[in-house]
Amino acid sequence: MPLPALATLRRRHLLALGLAPAIAPNEALAQAQAQDYPNKPIRIIVPFTPGGSNDVLARGIGGKLQEYWGQPPVIDNRPGAAGWLGISQMAKMPPDGYAIGLTISNIIYAHALYQKLPFDIQKDFEPVSLLSRSAVALAVAANFPANTLEEFIAVVRRNPGKHSYASFGQGTSANIFGETLNLAAKLDLAHIPYKGAAPMVTDLLGGQVSAAILDTATLRPLAQAGKAKVLAMTGVQRATVFPDVPTFLELGYKGFEPVGFFMVLAPAGTPKDIVAKLSDGIARAIRTDDIRNRMLEFGQEPVGSTPEQLAQAIRADGEIFARAIRAANIKVDQP
Repeated sequence: MPLPALATLRRRHLLALGLAPAIAPNEALAQAQAQDYPNKPIRIIVPFTPGGSNDVLARGIGGKLQEYWGQPPVIDNRPGAAGWLGISQMAKMPPDGYAIGLTISNIIYAHALYQKLPFDIQKDFEPVSLLSRSAVALAVAANFPANTLEEFIAVVRRNPGKHSYASFGQGTSANIFGETLNLAAKLDLAHIPYKGAAPMVTDLLGGQVSAAILDTATLRPLAQAGKAKVLAMTGVQRATVFPDVPTFLELGYKGFEPVGFFMVLAPAGTPKDIVAKLSDGIARAIRTDDIRNRMLEFGQEPVGSTPEQLAQAIRADGEIFARAIRAANIKVDQP
């Protein structure tokens, strides 16, 4: 007799003796679905245009899942509304594990910036996996007269109204951290928003801005070439690519604990067993050398978390950002 049949007979015997708990019909159905999952292609929604880091990562992970489970991924690029369009559309799809979204952590604090959103981060999604983390850092040009965060603060205080910082734009995490520094250190750094890293770097090195809050992938070659000095990092531990750079927290400044991260979400109500299987498969993919190395190239530190760990990060980091946004009274236009 096949092993599954023997197991079924044994369970029935235990049930008859009152020695095994009965499985509720819904739970039994969910278990059966998870065992059969996936039996068709999984759609991975990327809420940004093809070719970006999100897209490349989705294709890499999708390829690994195909190797493990035999189902080819469908990469569905749906850009628009700061990345919210595609991810909110994913949340409305059937919660069966065949539609998931790969996005970035800007959505965890969006509710604090905008009055109207097409999604609720706590209610509309099932956390699957935190893929990677990436700190940002405060940097100055090589010729700026400061080598540490405290020296930078002293320079700015001695010259009120004369210094500025560059960020990726109004309402971005870099902007939030910049205003958090202004409040914590009692500075008057002017915020200069940019639409990308390249013009930020040009103006930083050219002296048009005093400092910039940039990602590690952008800063690493600048620091290695001696063109920029990295003064402090976000996060609760030092970044692997900058082991000698202290965190803001180390230096006594709170509110800088969050880091940016890539994550995978599923529609709310997706069965827990299927979410767990997805999470396990994704973590396995991230541990492979090619995916890991690609992440490191993007300045991302690979993680591959459990659903529970992602849920905790969404709650904790979202609360820190929301407090900072309110404290600094950051306002943005609806996208």
